[in-house]
Amino acid sequence: MDRSKLSSESNRFIEKLRLYLFSQGIEQSDIEEVADNLAQQLYEMEQNNEPIEQITDKSPQEYLDILKEEAKKTKKTADKSISWLIPYILIGAIIFMVFGDVLRGVLYGEIVAYSFFRILSTVVIGLLFIAGSAFAVRYTSKNQLSGSKEYMILAIPAAISMLLFIAAYFMDGYVETSLVTIQSLGNMILLGIVTVIAILLSVWAKTWILPVILIAWNFPPLILENTPLGVDMQAFLSIILTVLIVGAYIYLEFQEEQQG
Repeated sequence: MDRSKLSSESNRFIEKLRLYLFSQGIEQSDIEEVADNLAQQLYEMEQNNEPIEQITDKSPQEYLDILKEEAKKTKKTADKSISWLIPYILIGAIIFMVFGDVLRGVLYGEIVAYSFFRILSTVVIGLLFIAGSAFAVRYTSKNQLSGSKEYMILAIPAAISMLLFIAAYFMDGYVETSLVTIQSLGNMILLGIVTVIAILLSVWAKTWILPVILIAWNFPPLILENTPLGVDMQAFLSIILTVLIVGAYIYLEFQEEQQG
């Protein structure tokens, strides 16, 4: 920004900070970035008649220490906001797999059956996902990483777990283990349990994306099955409706955030 708009006191402090950073061997581009951010901050304070002495009366090192503390607090907040995704994604994935099966079981009286291998693999992969995600969060919180590297590391456990879930799904047909069957009353109870968990999880996470996805994915096919449309047209319209429902929810959420 144009530093001629700043007071002489602000400009003196910026020059002191630039000189200090230069003496510490900081690259010129980084020095200018810090100086520009400080200039913008001081300009806003002067325009709002806030005392700039709370910054300019400090030494450059004290000011940088304050920036480091603020960065740590911001990172901790970001880690907390990311950490809630771990149980949300895991539990949400399990609910997504079970909800459609038990819903059809309740509506059509179908017997829902899961192999012992599928249940065990889901539990094991889920535990690995939690452990991997916890390690990734701790690693990113202890190391200075760029935004892209941080998100890449945090995404690794989710990607590996997804691949393991897919592998377990295909292996389920080749591994012979006993079946756990769920009949009419069990379907109703299990449907009630997963619905309540989905609602409680959404209230805790302050987002209703999971119930919306469950509705968008499962109900359009059930509705279209009762129409005279062909199977291919039903599948096509089902996908369109799913995308429209989820897209509408995301759009409304975005609008609400913009207004807030």
